[in-house]
Amino acid sequence: MYIHINSEYLQLAEPLITKYYDFHSSMLYDEICQCVENSGIDYNKIINGTLTIDFDQSFRENKNLTFLATVPYKKSITEEFSSYFIILDNDSTEEEIVTDDDIVYMCLIFMSYIYYKETNNLFNQSCLIADLDLEYESVLHNRIYPEILSLYKIILESKTKKNRGSKVTITYKQDKIGINSCAWFLDDMEKYFRDRFPDLNLEKINQLIPDNKGKAGRKFNNRIINNLIWGTYQLLYNHHSRFKNSKTRISEEICQFIIDYLDCLEVPHDLILVNVRDWLKDMLKRGYTPQWDLPWRNAFSNIKEKQPENLSEKVNNPLHKYDLSNI
Repeated sequence: MYIHINSEYLQLAEPLITKYYDFHSSMLYDEICQCVENSGIDYNKIINGTLTIDFDQSFRENKNLTFLATVPYKKSITEEFSSYFIILDNDSTEEEIVTDDDIVYMCLIFMSYIYYKETNNLFNQSCLIADLDLEYESVLHNRIYPEILSLYKIILESKTKKNRGSKVTITYKQDKIGINSCAWFLDDMEKYFRDRFPDLNLEKINQLIPDNKGKAGRKFNNRIINNLIWGTYQLLYNHHSRFKNSKTRISEEICQFIIDYLDCLEVPHDLILVNVRDWLKDMLKRGYTPQWDLPWRNAFSNIKEKQPENLSEKVNNPLHKYDLSNI
């Protein structure tokens, strides 16, 4: 099955797929580069006297640019959901009005290709990787930051009213040390982390490092299915004409639509209507946030560390660069 990804339509859909599915333009980096290079347009720019090539910007500026993506799905989204959408005619000479329903349809189509790339390990083969210090970034975002914030989380939790006065146990091999939550060590460590990560608090850390104590029967550890269910539900409920004025928060029709969409994408699952409804109730209650784990971008990629503010600080307090030789 072929998917046409057009610059103008992608930009119309991008705000919603970013908000509801955690889409990022780098997910289509390879396709956009190839499309621009083969288009014949001049993508070289001189900015402040320097030759600059920005494929993404060139793709956005030329709204008629389109690239063809191939996916192996046996079911067609267009045919499966024909009663929900009036499909835009690319060959029509008349100016067409793009409706909210049309944008929802575009989102579903584009995300079907993102899912295909994820499940076929294509992100790990992206040309973007060669342009990044990926080894360092990957270790920082996948190992070092989770370890640092896990310790910060323990310290902040020990300071809550519920845990105040209890001991925090730090273990190294066979050695253990129990520290009172009011001890100088935890106070100093809390100050250090608060200064280093001024935008983080316990609530934000819990979002980055969830407890993973989902209710029995809930598959909250399946990130991909979570993203697809959450994003598709939010699209339909908030933007599709058939659902957005509904008094029913989670209708059977929406749940069935989600199941059919997963089937179109050949997502392995054993979901029935009641599962999807209960799943969505839990996600809404927990304030679920979609997150894709790309080689160059995950939940920890947006963490902001305190930056040196002037030349003196840059010289005397440069940003810490970890030695990865022993990791």
